Amino acid sequence: MDIGFIGFGLIGGSIAKSLKKVHPEYRIIVTSRSKAPLYEAQKQGVVDIVATEVDNSFKNCDYIFLCTPVITITYYLQALKNVIKPECIITDVGSVKGYIHQAVHDAGLDSQFIGGHPMAGSERSGFNNSSDTLLKGAIYILTPTNESPADKLDWLKQAVEELGAVPVVMDCKQHDYAVAGISHVPHLISAALAILAKNNDDYENHMHTLAAGGFKDTTRIAASSPEMWEQICVTNRDAISTLLGKYIKELNIIKSHIDNDSDEECSDYIKNLFNTAGEYRNSFK
Repeated sequence: MDIGFIGFGLIGGSIAKSLKKVHPEYRIIVTSRSKAPLYEAQKQGVVDIVATEVDNSFKNCDYIFLCTPVITITYYLQALKNVIKPECIITDVGSVKGYIHQAVHDAGLDSQFIGGHPMAGSERSGFNNSSDTLLKGAIYILTPTNESPADKLDWLKQAVEELGAVPVVMDCKQHDYAVAGISHVPHLISAALAILAKNNDDYENHMHTLAAGGFKDTTRIAASSPEMWEQICVTNRDAISTLLGKYIKELNIIKSHIDNDSDEECSDYIKNLFNTAGEYRNSFK
């Protein structure tokens, strides 16, 4: 089986490493904006063919993983449309699905596309930080179109399981709203908290000096790729805005209790807040 990759950073590299480990007989064909990591992957035995661009190297691919930033996927869909065989399935790893599904529809590729989103990652990017264990235990969302072949979806679900991940099939719009709440908005909150400390520290930088586990854990994802998050926020504005508004409402409720309650009332409210939040947080596997 021939498996193509366009874009070969943390996620693409990790998927390729995992696939090659489980199926060394698979032929891996890759291209990316930066070529040096591709030749390094070839030396490691992860990649079989390095292509300089989307060309006939991909014409026999059975599946192609698009691992580029979300907005550039539209360009690659058009490029692949003129190269791939009719049986080829294109999938992706983007954090926003509705935007990509619309681009797929506009390109006339509904029958050759199944969206994907591995819920795994790191604040570090690039192939050098990829790992064949990155996806183990992670949720891997698949968003088929109305025309996606059932047998191709079954193959992808099996491949996801072979990577050690857990496949979850859902609608692309449901996906975008859900991940806005548990990924996109938290990243923005993390970035805002880091900026809050930066802009409100004293002249001796005591906040910076005293920052320990809680602050570092909460702001860890603020160090994620600016390019990636710029594109996520631009392509999932509606869901992000809706949930940011709801989060701001929750913060205003907390602020109101702190501003206006008696000590006893405030104490009871905060205790209940953390009990309720803790029960929900502890319900996660």
